[in-house]
Amino acid sequence: MTMQNRSDQPCDKSDIRAVILIPAYGQPALTAETLHTAIGQQCDFPFAVVVVNDGCPVPETHEICQNFAASYPGKVFYLSKANKGLSAARNSGLEFSLRAFPALEAVFFLDCDNHIGPHLLRRLVHALRAGDNHAGWVYTDVDKFGFASFSDMSGPYSSLEHLFRSFCEAGSMVSRRMLDAGARFDEAMRKGVEDWDFWLQGLSMGFHGIHVANAGFHYRRRGESMLTEAERDIAPILDYIRKKHTSLYSIQAVQEREIRGRVRYAVYHPDTRLVRYMTATSDPSAPIVLEEYLRCLLRAAEKPDYGSCPGHLIVLEQNTYDLLSDMKLLAGVFWILECALQQAASTSCTIDVRTSVYVSLAWTSADLPRADKLSVPFPSQPVHVWAVEAGALLAEQFPEGGFAFGNHWHTVKPFGSRHFTLEIAAPNVTQIDASPIASDAFAALSSALATVAEQGSRSFWHNVPYDRYRAQAAMPRDYYPEFFRIYSSLPVMQAGNAIAFVLDRAEHDDIAKAIQLAISVRAHGLVPHLLCFGSTFAGPSADLDVFAEIISLPLPSLGNHSDLTQNYMGTDLPLLDGRDRQAALGTLAAFSKVVSVRGRVLHLLAGSLRKLGVRTWAFIEDAKAGAINAAVAGSAFEQAYDAIFPETADVLHLCRAIGYPAGKLRVWEEHFPTRTITTAMHNFQQTADVFS
Repeated sequence: MTMQNRSDQPCDKSDIRAVILIPAYGQPALTAETLHTAIGQQCDFPFAVVVVNDGCPVPETHEICQNFAASYPGKVFYLSKANKGLSAARNSGLEFSLRAFPALEAVFFLDCDNHIGPHLLRRLVHALRAGDNHAGWVYTDVDKFGFASFSDMSGPYSSLEHLFRSFCEAGSMVSRRMLDAGARFDEAMRKGVEDWDFWLQGLSMGFHGIHVANAGFHYRRRGESMLTEAERDIAPILDYIRKKHTSLYSIQAVQEREIRGRVRYAVYHPDTRLVRYMTATSDPSAPIVLEEYLRCLLRAAEKPDYGSCPGHLIVLEQNTYDLLSDMKLLAGVFWILECALQQAASTSCTIDVRTSVYVSLAWTSADLPRADKLSVPFPSQPVHVWAVEAGALLAEQFPEGGFAFGNHWHTVKPFGSRHFTLEIAAPNVTQIDASPIASDAFAALSSALATVAEQGSRSFWHNVPYDRYRAQAAMPRDYYPEFFRIYSSLPVMQAGNAIAFVLDRAEHDDIAKAIQLAISVRAHGLVPHLLCFGSTFAGPSADLDVFAEIISLPLPSLGNHSDLTQNYMGTDLPLLDGRDRQAALGTLAAFSKVVSVRGRVLHLLAGSLRKLGVRTWAFIEDAKAGAINAAVAGSAFEQAYDAIFPETADVLHLCRAIGYPAGKLRVWEEHFPTRTITTAMHNFQQTADVFS
């Protein structure tokens, strides 16, 4: 590689603060246009233009670059190298700039067929200087010419959105601190999208982006280009990126970003007219008034600001919310409603509360008649909780369209609703009773949306087609199906320490065993959750406090075991349909560990969960003949589990005799020793005696 700088006088490069880096290959006339816009920057600091000829076979490219370097000594620096691709050319320019300009603060990447306005460099450098120590790069809106359109990249930077959408163009500026941390372009990526990979490197290093509106970046959109070729071959490119950045694309890491952003649920209390945003129910935002939420919803449909408005709206009175939260049922109820919204336009729940010495739950559900036209079916009967996708409200309120996520809704959703009934029995629940949603709450919500829409203005200053591909409320379907092949995932706080004890049914003896195991793991820093896939739940009240949350998800496939079973290697297993399998898998996917306790549903899911990075355990208790049956059933699926936990040494010997691999066998008490189990089980037995 050679460097040519045609300067008649010595050049002092010690005060250069920013560099415009231009890889050149072909299209010499367009390269000249680009160089003119780069040289014409109006800045209050010294800057340089570094052009890298990536072994272009067209002689005119070399001549033009050489002439600019000669005409602008000390301003334009020309590097010529053998062809190794766009990433290698940029890396060569970066290495030169870092060595040549000791005071360098930032580098702006400009392709040789694009243009920039005269104030772009100054605005981006000043934005980077105003950012915090984790500000890694600056990106701007994109005015496209050739095929004219405007891409609005506005809104605070969203690391969650950046995982599934490349909205920071190559025409962005990287900070010196990110380059010093080791960020470079991947030279193995020669088919495009290498800029997305570059910014993801920064994200994995702990940096973030900053948006600068309308800074003057003009992108030439041509019929055939490296980008259009990459769009045709995008699947293997994305697969390469996600395997490379595994720390960003684990399901726990993705959900952690979702929880921090509170982007899934907007929870509205009609009695207070307040709305809270949340993903995990234990981490809500500060409340805002209804009208502020509706303005945010309208903006999300028109202006990019991913994550500013959650995609699910859940309506319930404040005391119903408090009741479910106090009983640790809130996350489970929201999750059931979200799963139902995969198939229905809206869903609702009626709650029947009574007092009892023990805790019990019973779920029933019914599909309500479908409408013959596009509409959101508001409940015609008293309900305690109602949920809908926010896009459905907009699609009905504004049938003329124009709302990206509303259009998605009305093309794929049936126009019906699903209704659940939840019967709750527990001690002292009458102290906080559940109140049905006021009869006029839904009419008031619709009226408020119409009023806010009339007050707003939905016009844009650009006179070219406006690309709204980023304008939408946040929905799990934006990333979970593409990343993990599930509809969504149950939000779990502290997922790295969360462990789920899984039951097919939840009756007194089953829950007793789960409580025993939960107490032992909590003593070792794990956070236990109880998950039941049956439609009923019956257990003690006091010892359930060991669980962070209780998730009771009724799977219709489990409703009739005699009809819906399959036999695998002599073991009867539930026959889950596709919808139930997706719901069950999404319920367990974000936990660090899952434990099968007296259940066989997890046998069907353990292999898929392991692929998602979840550690799968099977517990085999010492219950005389039951231990033999459980050990035999588990042996057909031992390859899907990371570890098998016999309860006692006798069961351990039994598992060895059946043929379990010795490396997978652990004794639970040796792995999680605790002195509190005996006391807890004594308390449980006293409660069970009262019940009997």
